[in-house]
Amino acid sequence: MRDHSEFVAAFARKGLYIILPFILNSCFIFGLHRNDYNPAKPGKYDEFDLETKMLGAPTALRTGFDVTFYQLDIEIYPDKKEIAGWVEIGAKALTEIDSVQIDLASHLIIDELRWEKRDGESLNYSRTCRAVFIKLPSVINKGQSFKIQVHYSGKPQIATNPPWYEGMVWKKDKNRKDWIGVTCESDGGSLWFPCKDMTSDEPDSAEMRFTIPDTSLMIVSNGVLTKSEITEKGKSVTWKTHYPINVYNITFYAGDFAKIEDTYIGVDSQKLALTYYVLKSNEAKAREHFKQNHDILKTYEELFGDYPWYRDGFKLIESPYSGMEHQTAIAFGSQFTNMYYFNNDYILVHESAHEWFGNALTANDFADIWLQEGFATYAEALFFEKKFDKAAALNYMLFDRMMIKNKYPLIGPENLHYFDPKKSGDAYIKGAWVLHTLRNVINNDVTFFSIIRTFYNENKYQTTTTKEFIDCVNRISGQDFNWFFNTYLYRNTIPVLEIENEPNGDMYYRWVNVGEDFNKMQVCGQYRMPDGARDFKIYPNTTVAKFKVMSILTKDDIKYSISEQNSSEPIIPLPVYFHANFLYKIKQNSRLHKIYLKQGGN
Repeated sequence: MRDHSEFVAAFARKGLYIILPFILNSCFIFGLHRNDYNPAKPGKYDEFDLETKMLGAPTALRTGFDVTFYQLDIEIYPDKKEIAGWVEIGAKALTEIDSVQIDLASHLIIDELRWEKRDGESLNYSRTCRAVFIKLPSVINKGQSFKIQVHYSGKPQIATNPPWYEGMVWKKDKNRKDWIGVTCESDGGSLWFPCKDMTSDEPDSAEMRFTIPDTSLMIVSNGVLTKSEITEKGKSVTWKTHYPINVYNITFYAGDFAKIEDTYIGVDSQKLALTYYVLKSNEAKAREHFKQNHDILKTYEELFGDYPWYRDGFKLIESPYSGMEHQTAIAFGSQFTNMYYFNNDYILVHESAHEWFGNALTANDFADIWLQEGFATYAEALFFEKKFDKAAALNYMLFDRMMIKNKYPLIGPENLHYFDPKKSGDAYIKGAWVLHTLRNVINNDVTFFSIIRTFYNENKYQTTTTKEFIDCVNRISGQDFNWFFNTYLYRNTIPVLEIENEPNGDMYYRWVNVGEDFNKMQVCGQYRMPDGARDFKIYPNTTVAKFKVMSILTKDDIKYSISEQNSSEPIIPLPVYFHANFLYKIKQNSRLHKIYLKQGGN
């Protein structure tokens, strides 16, 4: 899922490249920055409310048990915009416990709360915000399994701008048939069903049964369809996952769909079922449009490893909102439109990448959401690099780069259920650029992609952290990159290379907006002399240093510089810096020579 502001990027990719030169002179439009931008002041988070704190807090009432299974049995009432049903929460005690916390939106009613079975012992509970504090009937020993049964009902929150401002989506198609869905990544699964709403706790599997009055509609959910039947209440369908799934990924879609089936042959010859559910009027265009999925999946398998959900398949469901990476059931709402020039559907390229980064590998805390969104956004560029070349991928990323805001660090506040698409928006594009910069600092694609694949494979089907990624980088590269991540992840601003050029070609330079240990990034460039380019490399730090151009000039260069001494132009041409593949800003500072002398330089 992309931040709402990134809609501009999606629009731009469809056709804006053709008029890019005209826009670059007026990039205040849409909040674009022609040059890399560091704000004068960092952004400030608002005071977090009690609900946000309670949903994110790893208290003993939450960390004392592990959810292993969810079973949803929910009835959908489109006319009333209501839902009702049972949810079974299967769990195992991680320590001795006598109470637990689950979560449910406060305006949804708990009708019954029972132990083990639907007709089991009634449980005592209290509620604060979304938190539901449950007193268990006895002490549960470490390692003991148990079940909590919840019957609930009500009108779930309605999404005002899905998938960014979330909740239920109650729409009608052009034939006035119901077209329904739900999104809840940042707000959490407890927005619409009772669960332990922590991204760090994924059940091993889930089963979802949905019933809707209109028997002509299809209902699609995660995993594989195991049962469909007509009852006195309407149509009931049951879906089941065979893998761990995060609670915000549990979802459903209801609509008057046509079903399209296809088969993808994986890079190791496995067969993957591709199933598409689209509005009937769009079936013909969908059959043609979705052919590109084969190339997308093949590229990601080559880059990252096997598609993670072969048993559950790959599904796209036409949705009344732009898109969302629901595990094995991706919401598709791009109107079957490919990006201009790149000729691929942005939703397909981005959301499919989330099956690896976001779904199979999930951030343990929303503070580390860049591990999902930054990696998926960089996967877009890697796809186009494979399809075209590095230059095309770089152009793709450079356009995106103008939307980086640098108001907040990539690592957000921890132990809070907090992911604001506006304030966390840099997790997408800046996150991708951090990875691209790291790749170019390492300067060895074999090592870089070994890091990415190793990190993915070591954390597949579980949650992970930024620290674990940094440890992986250091281990595989054989170097310490903490200096790099301390600046790029934990500061809101990007590095600034300050320079001052002397008429004789000498250059003064230093880093600002970086940590004291930021001294290992190589900066390359050229002095372009009449008879050829003279390359240079420097390793700036936070102290002003001097580069003497005479160290790289030839005798002919010196002859040229002497002959030009009476010219009004500089004796030596200004250097050109090769920094397009690195996320930092270059800024002139006419005081560097003086600072250098004060430091004792000569």
